[in-house]
Amino acid sequence: MRSEKQILELRGQVHAAQKALLANLSEGQTLSADQEAQWQKAETDFQALTKELDMIRAISEREAAANAVDPVPILAAGLEGDFKKKQAERWYKSLIEGEGYSMQQALAIANGAQRASTSSTGDGLYVMPEEFMNILELTMKRFGGMLQASYIHRSTTGRPMRWPTHDNTAQTGNWVAEPRAAAIVPRGLTFDRKSFEAHTWYDIVGLDWEFIQDEEVNLVGRVLAELLGEAAGRALNKAYTDGDGSGKPTGILDGSSGASAGKTTSGATAITKAEIIDLVHSVDPAYRTGPNVAFMMNDQTLGYIRKLDLGVSDTIPLWQPSMQLGEPDRILGFTYVINQDFPNIASGAKTIAFGDWSKYIIRQVLDLSIVRLDQTYADLMQTAFLGYLRTDGKLLQSAAIKLLVQA
Repeated sequence: MRSEKQILELRGQVHAAQKALLANLSEGQTLSADQEAQWQKAETDFQALTKELDMIRAISEREAAANAVDPVPILAAGLEGDFKKKQAERWYKSLIEGEGYSMQQALAIANGAQRASTSSTGDGLYVMPEEFMNILELTMKRFGGMLQASYIHRSTTGRPMRWPTHDNTAQTGNWVAEPRAAAIVPRGLTFDRKSFEAHTWYDIVGLDWEFIQDEEVNLVGRVLAELLGEAAGRALNKAYTDGDGSGKPTGILDGSSGASAGKTTSGATAITKAEIIDLVHSVDPAYRTGPNVAFMMNDQTLGYIRKLDLGVSDTIPLWQPSMQLGEPDRILGFTYVINQDFPNIASGAKTIAFGDWSKYIIRQVLDLSIVRLDQTYADLMQTAFLGYLRTDGKLLQSAAIKLLVQA
């Protein structure tokens, strides 16, 4: 397996080769058939290296997360030492293998994904293993660009949650002469509130009895976490992207409550470098600094942007590939997030978003919960695992994120 450094070096070489193919073209000249074939081969290599880089970084993140915590869940029931760990392992195994616990105990196990669910039988607090939750959450983020970029707030109940909003970017205060002749009157602050609900998403995964019986508990748990994580990541990302708020979150691209246009392109199926720069400057400077500022688009649009610079003698290229370990690729110096639920470049499409993503709030009620269903699919010789999550999402501050809209 190649290291991150080796992949970055190879990817940089491919990028340089693509630039060289276009560097000597005069205005209006196109690639020859042979040069076009070289270009497509290089583009295929670049995409493969980028995918390999993402996989290497995902594995590194997963290992770092797994090593940062005790993978054995802890029971908050006054247990001590090795006995505590053995009891915790039994509760987790009961979810995967089924050990005949009572319904209340099974529900406590299922709600263990919440990390703080109390059973009414006095059994104490139960938690899912941190390793299981780390795999689940990392898989969700891999398939959900909105989960990577946005601010995630976890609440302990599903009651409507009201979040105050206030745009202070237009306020400048006042000057006063000395000696002061009149009293200083404070200005009133007007706050709006956005209400976050708890919409329920669910998925059911059926595993064959042979697989559950023949494999190790940790492998079954890992497969379950990955399957539920991928399904949740894809479904939630789409809702956070273009959901209409009816029974689901309100997406960033929603026409009534999502982000507004910061720049409209002059061409229905084209984007220029100047238009991307205009999009950046349509966002107030107060929302253009900080770790959460980023572009968001789908992979096809990213490919289009990468080609804008190739062959152009510009000292500051639009797209800048990463050449350092741990550093992401950038556009105009800003990081970007790939969201495959963003539309392709087409007439009227909202193709790129830019701004401070901490202002898009994802509300989650605790964590994804899992319930084991032994009898429901017994005729198929399967045990099903029902995973569900209660969530909502809204853009808190409309001035913080703007969209590039095709003409």
